[in-house]
Amino acid sequence: MEAVTKWGWAAALVFNTVLAWIVWSLRTGYVSRSDHDALGTRVALIERDLTHLPTADDFAKMRGEFATLKGQSEAQQQLLNRIAASVTRIEDFLLKAKV
Repeated sequence: MEAVTKWGWAAALVFNTVLAWIVWSLRTGYVSRSDHDALGTRVALIERDLTHLPTADDFAKMRGEFATLKGQSEAQQQLLNRIAASVTRIEDFLLKAKV
């Protein structure tokens, strides 16, 4: 007990010094208020800019419209193939008729 009273102040001083060093080292790991406010402003600007970008629903609508457009394109291609076949038959008939 006598040693505690004799050396207690030194132990407290060492403990407080180590604690102060730990707190001083950890302060760099935290964000300052000004950095936090600046980050909040940047996040708000990014969120505002993201509102103009298409959403998943927009992409789903576009996918459906592209499928419809692809179907129409294929139907037109088949129609053109039939017309080309008819023109070829008419051309063959006219070429053979001249002979």
